[in-house]
Amino acid sequence: MTELPGIASSVVTTLRMAMVVALVGVSALFGVVQPTGSASAVSRASGAPAHAVAAVPGPVVAPPRTPAAASHQAAPTQPQPQPDPANVVVSYFLALNENQFEAAWALGGKNISGQPYESFEASYFGTDHNVLSVVPVVGNDVTLTLEVTESDGSHHREAGTYTVQGGVIVSARTHRI
Repeated sequence: MTELPGIASSVVTTLRMAMVVALVGVSALFGVVQPTGSASAVSRASGAPAHAVAAVPGPVVAPPRTPAAASHQAAPTQPQPQPDPANVVVSYFLALNENQFEAAWALGGKNISGQPYESFEASYFGTDHNVLSVVPVVGNDVTLTLEVTESDGSHHREAGTYTVQGGVIVSARTHRI
């Protein structure tokens, strides 16, 4: 890559990292999840180990409209496919692990917390990270187990079912195990 004149490489690297963080946050906010095979803090029931979040999907750019395409009448809009319910739940916990509370709130925290946003955010300050294992997915219901590590190093496990509709978590039933 060509270096920008007058800008130190550490500044360029910092800017790149800021763009990656911004893209991850926007992706989670709109329900876009990492492609299969990318690193995540989630493991499926297959026993695959959990990984730290490291990969970020590249931006998707729509091709430019040509004058010919603009002159045609728009085709009837097709219903957008709904995100996979498991991916929505995974995105929710990835957002929590990355302290992206606004994204987690938008993915369903507002529906399942039973509290205002500020209290929702504050409730995760003692949590270091969550490791999620999705067990079965039946329709819109995602059953999972969760290993929670607190900031003081203590652990506890939870199990539950999250219901997803329209790309957002609408309810959750969880308990400690």
